Amino acid sequence: MTVPVLRQGWWGPSLTRRILLALMVAMALVWLVLLAQAAWAHYTAMDTNPGVRRLALALAQPLSSMDDPVEARALVRGMAQTLNALRTDLALLGGDAVLLQLQDAHGRLVHSSAVDIPLVAVAGPSGHAQLVIAGRPHWAAWESPGAWRVLVAEPRVSDARLLGFIGEDLAMSVLLAFPLVGLPLWLAVRTGLRPLQRLGAQIAERSAQDLRPLQNLPPERELRGLAQAFDQLLARLRAHLAREKALVHDAAHELRTPMAVIAAQAHVLLQAPEGPVRVQAAGALVHALQRAAHLSEQLLTLAALEQAPSLRATPLDLVALLQDCVVQRSGWADGLGVQLSLEGPDSWVLPLDRQLLWSALGNVLDNALRHGCEPGPGAGREVLVRSTQEGREVVVWIADDGPGIGADEQARVFERFWRSPHARSSGSGLGLTIAQQALGHLGGSITLGQGLHGRGVGFTLRWPMAFG
Repeated sequence: MTVPVLRQGWWGPSLTRRILLALMVAMALVWLVLLAQAAWAHYTAMDTNPGVRRLALALAQPLSSMDDPVEARALVRGMAQTLNALRTDLALLGGDAVLLQLQDAHGRLVHSSAVDIPLVAVAGPSGHAQLVIAGRPHWAAWESPGAWRVLVAEPRVSDARLLGFIGEDLAMSVLLAFPLVGLPLWLAVRTGLRPLQRLGAQIAERSAQDLRPLQNLPPERELRGLAQAFDQLLARLRAHLAREKALVHDAAHELRTPMAVIAAQAHVLLQAPEGPVRVQAAGALVHALQRAAHLSEQLLTLAALEQAPSLRATPLDLVALLQDCVVQRSGWADGLGVQLSLEGPDSWVLPLDRQLLWSALGNVLDNALRHGCEPGPGAGREVLVRSTQEGREVVVWIADDGPGIGADEQARVFERFWRSPHARSSGSGLGLTIAQQALGHLGGSITLGQGLHGRGVGFTLRWPMAFG
């Protein structure tokens, strides 16, 4: 298997680089927001109270006391020269001249700061608006003080030029703020990652067999949560390894007996002449092989269930599944003289995982036939399988009328390889453990209670109707 190698250095995956890039994006967004705000404020001011209007009002005050055209013309000319001289030094305005026109009370042109621009006609004694003068849009305002009307018109700056000027001015501020914000952030990230690096080094120093909890957990809340989650993973691994070791140990112990029987009977079979001794040895050998095969199959099933198999829920008839389970064991039950019966609805289609349910139901039913039925007449001659619904749960009850299980032994029936010392038949001791595991994967449970007619054992299997 090829292990992917992560690139190192600046271009490799890096939290520091990601945070700094996020900061750059954030600063760019701040710049865009400030640019939009400044542009909106500019256009709002020009629509409601433009600078040309304030200039027109400023000119109107001295003009209101003047009657001499020469004095009025000189005032307007001087103001135009002063304004346009100041505008030549402003990069945004690009040297565009302000137009000032002086008109008399009859609307005749008395003076224009641009001789090539004719009289600009406006309506009303005062106001402001956007006008197209000499083919170019202007912000214009006019006032009518005394015997005069003064008009001030400023060429409108293009949107691109205005946004470029504002954006360039704001960019300098943003660039100046970037290191002031970025440096503390970079230091905070570098400092904040050190506990994570120490935690990584502590983990890297461990051997594959060292599953002890971590030492010296970081004090930071976020990293402590990560370390605790890692400790929980180690705890699950320790428990899993302990279960595997126990399973291997118990399996070796349980297989030792049938293997010894097989070896002994095989030796007898080889040495015995034809006759009853050889037949008896052959029968014992077959029985030991069957027991070893059954135990191996149960061990494989249990190992598969402990790996948390994925559910495969498909619509199936639970009643048909129970019928198949009962029919498959009817010959065994007849040989024991046991009445094996099934109660429940005629059909019940549910989302089911057939393999898990078959394993759970089959092992519980086998347990009832193997341990709940006495070989002689009397009690222990009946096994019942009943399916019902309780709320949103499916319930299957498998009960017998046998001798039952003592109260001191009931807590151990689901332990692996446990068999009651009073059991009359052999078994692997894994059937009920497998059933419990299978029901657990379905989100259900299996409980032990009283059996038929006030005696025996009854196992209640329940799981959600919509477990898939």
